[in-house]
Parts: sequence; C-alpha cells; structure tokens
Amino acid sequence: MISGRFFEEVFVKEIYKPVRELGQIKTIIDCGATTGEFSLWVYPQAEVIYAVEPQWEAFNHLAENVRDLPKITPFYLAIAGENGHRGVYNKEIGTSRIDVTEGEGIFNVVKSLTLASFMNENNISFVDCLKIDVESAEKEIFQATDFPEAAKKIKYIIGEPHNHAEEIGIALRQNDYEISNYDHGYIARRTNE
Repeated sequence: MISGRFFEEVFVKEIYKPVRELGQIKTIIDCGATTGEFSLWVYPQAEVIYAVEPQWEAFNHLAENVRDLPKITPFYLAIAGENGHRGVYNKEIGTSRIDVTEGEGIFNVVKSLTLASFMNENNISFVDCLKIDVESAEKEIFQATDFPEAAKKIKYIIGEPHNHAEEIGIALRQNDYEISNYDHGYIARRTNE
C-alpha cells in the first residue's frame, strides 16, 4: 500500500524535485519514510537508501513496498534528539509524531537514535542527501548534541520545516549549511567539506 496523498505529493507534484538536480547519488537517508514514496521515487538515482520510519503500520507497508528492491533497507525506529525510546502518537499514516513521554494517544513505542548514532551503528561514513520529514521533530534532531558529528558527513538536506523554520535554519547554518527555500520546503547544502 502506498498512500494516495503521498504518491500525489512525491510522484505527481514532485515536491522533492531539487534532488533530481543533484545527479547520481550514492547514499540517501530517508528520514520519515512513511510507506516509501520518496525512496521509491529516488531509487533510480541512488546506490543505497536507508529508509527510517517509526510508525508501525507505515513501516509494515514500507517493508512490503521495498522488499524486492536491494538498494533500500528499511529501519523501524525514530531518529530523534537523543537515544532511547519514544512514543509515537497518532495512528494515521503520515501524520504521526514522536514524543519523549508515554501517555494517552500513544500508538506504539519505538527505539530512538540520534542521526549521528544511526550513522555510526550502520557504518555510514558519508550521506549525499538526507531527506527529512518527521512532523516537527526536525528541530530536536538538528539541535542534538551530536548533530555536528553527523552534519560533517551529510552534503545535502532536503525537507519541510513544519513549525520550526527559524530554529532549523539557525541549527543548519551553525553547522556550515547554506539554505535555499523552494515551494515545498528547503534544501540545505554543506559549504564546508
């Protein structure tokens, strides 16, 4: 199953179109992969895709959608501001968010890793493009104490700022990224390689 809404956004409207201008991409992290739309869309352009999704139902569809595609590896976990476990709120695919507390509204609890920890655990030495759409968790991810370690290894970041455009911009600029906005979000390019 692929969400009609996300199919429309990714394949028809091509909300991540600036990625096409990057040419051949060796390594991609699809953070907030949902059911795999971006990973599937960028598949011909990439060599390796790490697709990360914390919402159980979406992850199951993601795993099914990419099972015969050897360049995509799905991960059931949350990229967050710290390592541990996070509650995933809202059962609806594509609108779930993570939180540090457990309580009413939690759909599932999942392992969480910072971006640097995820890269270290998977021996990822360089990322050509990080696609990130994590329903407002971007801020905590980019403000994690070990984000500078990860940032040094990521050339491009493309995503939606949700409600934290200013904080995201500050965090990315502090880590030597130049940010360009476009119709559907932003693309950040690391200037210090």
